[in-house]
Amino acid sequence: MRSPNRLHDRRSFFKYMSADVARLVLTNCTLRWSSPILFNDPFDVPRELSFGITGEALHLAVGRKLTQLIESPPDDTTQMDPTLRVVVETVKRGIPAKLKAEMLSGLQDIGREERSEGGGMDAMRNLWRRLLPDHRILCLTESAAHTAMWYHYADKYRGIVLEFDCIDELESPWLIAKPVTYSEKKPQIYSAEGWAEIMCLRQDLAVKALLDVATYTKSSDWKYESEWRIASSKRPADTGNFTDYKFDRRELSAVYFGPLISPEARLSVSLAAKAFPHAKLWDVSIGMSRELVFRAHAHA
Repeated sequence: MRSPNRLHDRRSFFKYMSADVARLVLTNCTLRWSSPILFNDPFDVPRELSFGITGEALHLAVGRKLTQLIESPPDDTTQMDPTLRVVVETVKRGIPAKLKAEMLSGLQDIGREERSEGGGMDAMRNLWRRLLPDHRILCLTESAAHTAMWYHYADKYRGIVLEFDCIDELESPWLIAKPVTYSEKKPQIYSAEGWAEIMCLRQDLAVKALLDVATYTKSSDWKYESEWRIASSKRPADTGNFTDYKFDRRELSAVYFGPLISPEARLSVSLAAKAFPHAKLWDVSIGMSRELVFRAHAHA
């Protein structure tokens, strides 16, 4: 039966790693979910929410957004900042023109001040700094046949790729994986207008919007990775900037040995893979046409 939590139709995902890491993953039956603080790509999830937006530009953008909400209030206000929602709902019920003008003037001041409830840009940045160490991301991809991925993430062809099945009956965590969106354009939150939108939301929704954009969007330069991600949070007892989560042994469906893996690494990973007798083993080589060739590999 299809899980109600499934967000896609993929059968499986792949994880590139070194042979040493693969041996640990297979031995411990865990995958490491990391805080973005540990990511080695400075263009990935931003460590700081500082996009070069000036206070003046933000004030003007917030003023325009608030004016729009008062002049044309939306039907649904449930996602708004609570203070702003009260004002907008009051306007919807009908108020004198003079009072409406006074409200617009007062709302303009909201954009000028740092609100103690966390709506201000500095408050949101401080919240981001507190949240980021606790954020956890697992990065996966769509194929074991990415040549560049083998080089960059599997120890320059000397590593391993593990394949994990999306099993509905087990409620596999990768059922909720989301694809990374690659774009040449910066996300809206990198602009004053985007920040104005964020600042009009309830704080929980503002944080979710920021985390979603930071987690699931990357520059089009990285499109070749065909990356999918799963986001979570650290457990209360965790220390450090990563969490090793267990996976079900039945979820591991295949182990791929890199073209340049050493005999010693091949043997150690093969021995660790014996704990997963249902998982297929594949030797990966480079063909005459520089393509990756996959051949069945017997269990050790």
